[in-house]
Amino acid sequence: MLRPAVVCHKTLSLLQSCSPSWHNFRSFFVGEKGYDPKYFHYRVERIFIDDHNVPALQDMLKFTASVREWMSQDEKNIIAIHCKGGKGRTGTMVCTWLIDSDQFESAKESLDYFGERRTDKSTSTKFQGVETPSQSRYVGYYEILKNKYNLKLPPERQLKIKNLKIHSIHGVGKGNGTDMKVQIIVRKQVVLECVCANQGNCKLFLDSESDSVVIGLEDSPVISGDVKVRFESLSDLPKGYDNCPFFFWFNTFFIENNRLYLPRNELDNPHKSKTWKVYSETFAVEVNFIEP
Repeated sequence: MLRPAVVCHKTLSLLQSCSPSWHNFRSFFVGEKGYDPKYFHYRVERIFIDDHNVPALQDMLKFTASVREWMSQDEKNIIAIHCKGGKGRTGTMVCTWLIDSDQFESAKESLDYFGERRTDKSTSTKFQGVETPSQSRYVGYYEILKNKYNLKLPPERQLKIKNLKIHSIHGVGKGNGTDMKVQIIVRKQVVLECVCANQGNCKLFLDSESDSVVIGLEDSPVISGDVKVRFESLSDLPKGYDNCPFFFWFNTFFIENNRLYLPRNELDNPHKSKTWKVYSETFAVEVNFIEP
């Protein structure tokens, strides 16, 4: 494994091949860890994003504003956007900039383009673009902010989660939801934890006829902005990203009709085909909200 200093020097050499003067490049590091900015002549900006997770909506706007200002100063200016693996978090921010700079109008176009350019078909046909559904969702959010809200942070919208409904629960762990634990996370703080086994902070309602389970939250806190919902299991459900069976992100501003419905392909981890022996094609999570 290469040491950070070696990696930084290799990256610096690549940047200098694009622009001989270091005065013309700026690095945007979008990982959760850091490195000594001296390797890039202290021309580094940080956007903190946890691995396989999403940037805060506010940070996306700050990032594009900074890139926009930098690129307008000199036509020779270039940027480097990178994280640890250079795929999910990097791709999310690259696609955001592609939309902001009018290179693409839609999130889908920018995501398709990044995936095509990121995948080296000479070595493998495996797709190497942005795969995590929540990351793609946030690129879609940025498209809306640009096209409908003039790149302004939307007004805060407060909501409370009334319940979470898991569709096609049969075969998922115990198949009745009693082995599930749900965490509601806002600004990296767990604001509610529901343990279904003892119905702590929640009530469980199994509907065998519809093959679904409803987790009704008790004392559900008021939430706003970027929200993460994370599911753990007491059973041997396969763990993926974030060291859990499945999770997802959303921003309350974009919730329509107080309901969010996420099918299997829009849930982080169940979107991967290797999990489909556990999660059927009709597996989905539905979140129902109420106004506080």
